[in-house]
Amino acid sequence: MKKVIVKKNRYVDSVSLMGLSDKVSTYENVKNALVTMATANNILNLKELGYELEEEADANDLVIAITADKEDDCDRAIQYAMDIIDHKVKTNTNSYDSLDEIDLSEDEYDLVQVSLPGEYAYEQADKALDMGMDVFIFSDNVPLEQELALKEKGRRLGKLVMGPDCGVGLLKGTCLAAGSIYKDGCVGIVGASGSGAQEIGCIVERCGLGVSELIGTGGRDLFPEIGGIMMIEGMKRLDRDEKTKVIVLVSKLADYAVMDKVLSEADRLVKPVVAIFLGSDEALYEKHPKIHAAFSLEGCALKAVELVSGKEYHYGLSDEQLQQLCGKYISRLDEKQKYFRGLYCGGTFTEEGLIYYTSHSPETKFYTNLENKYAEKLADSHKSVGHSILDLGAEDFTAEAPHPVFDPMLRARRTRQELEDDEVAVILIDFITGPGVSLDPFTPYYRLFEKEKNKEKGGKIIIANVCGTPEDPQDIEGNIEKLKQLGVIVAESNYQAARIALTMLKQLERR
Repeated sequence: MKKVIVKKNRYVDSVSLMGLSDKVSTYENVKNALVTMATANNILNLKELGYELEEEADANDLVIAITADKEDDCDRAIQYAMDIIDHKVKTNTNSYDSLDEIDLSEDEYDLVQVSLPGEYAYEQADKALDMGMDVFIFSDNVPLEQELALKEKGRRLGKLVMGPDCGVGLLKGTCLAAGSIYKDGCVGIVGASGSGAQEIGCIVERCGLGVSELIGTGGRDLFPEIGGIMMIEGMKRLDRDEKTKVIVLVSKLADYAVMDKVLSEADRLVKPVVAIFLGSDEALYEKHPKIHAAFSLEGCALKAVELVSGKEYHYGLSDEQLQQLCGKYISRLDEKQKYFRGLYCGGTFTEEGLIYYTSHSPETKFYTNLENKYAEKLADSHKSVGHSILDLGAEDFTAEAPHPVFDPMLRARRTRQELEDDEVAVILIDFITGPGVSLDPFTPYYRLFEKEKNKEKGGKIIIANVCGTPEDPQDIEGNIEKLKQLGVIVAESNYQAARIALTMLKQLERR
């Protein structure tokens, strides 16, 4: 049976909801569970799963929906969910209702993660700095002037202020927010790009090394108003760190003067620095010959590995192998299938893809939901046109729904929509894993992919990039094998996924 309850005016932040549905789904006799805020998109998800709300609900209300054998099982699962939310389930960690309850002479904490609504984040982050702790701010919608004040204070006190809107981090072996778990190593990363920093760390690990620390800065750190404060402080900390042998800086393209300032500070470091400002060209680095410039996330990771190991690594298929692979898959398509759809959840992955597609095929017209110089903006983000590349983590999708790394249902529904379009030939999807995101981002797609594989003619070509490590709880090795069994082409990186997709597209255009 199915049961739904609505907790009126019970706000629960996205960090607390991370993985909660998955956890409740494993409770005794429970077949399915969804614990979420009652946004319009989440209510639509509930209805698609067969749940009916008996009362009105809005975005400030908590919804718990359970499928179980009996009503008693549903009730117990609902209570279990509330006990987790109310911190009544015993764990190996202490629970506090306020920073004022913490006595640092007894509990030796050195980091606070803030995941409150933006209007409340500043006060708690400021208090944590006064207590002598580094701060990781997952919250978004924090005013820019408050971010500046916190980062200037952190710099004076010698403390990190990571964020606001900081998605990944790794300090002293502890994974923060949506990041992956890495083997301990010697590559230190400072990132204003969450998925970009995570991808670099994952490739570094696949090459046999590990990550010493990953210091996120938040996406606005290189704004002129902030001036790269935390990227500079982060790389200085890594320069002092005994484990770190090479430092990586990663960001989307930012204010030129701030990027130049950051690189000037990097010139003064003792350790070698690899930098990628995605979308930049060689001109940015002309005054900074000590810096090893990179122009793809994969290239950045491989250069860092080379500087440490002295070995040059090569990734992906040769051009000849790529042509052969794509030719084999395209032969299965119908003549009317001609369009490519990129359905990304990583914002930096979207941008790297757009840069690759447009620079390597400037004569091809691309559409996107983003405001940028690489492609034409879609009139309606919810309706693809031609070759469309979407960032489903952007605000036009997440204003009324959780980010797809936390809840895969939003993108799964869009994937189904694209699969039903007879003119679509190729679909690209990224998967991002880690302890702080959905514990099962893969399963919602398996039935969709299986249906395409079983078509005698006209099944879509699916390309996937999995950004994660074997240490993550999602069993990426097992799921990669499952994807391959379903006919999915699993790329070695986001860059390689883009290479495969564009080769497919060009072969389609030559048909």
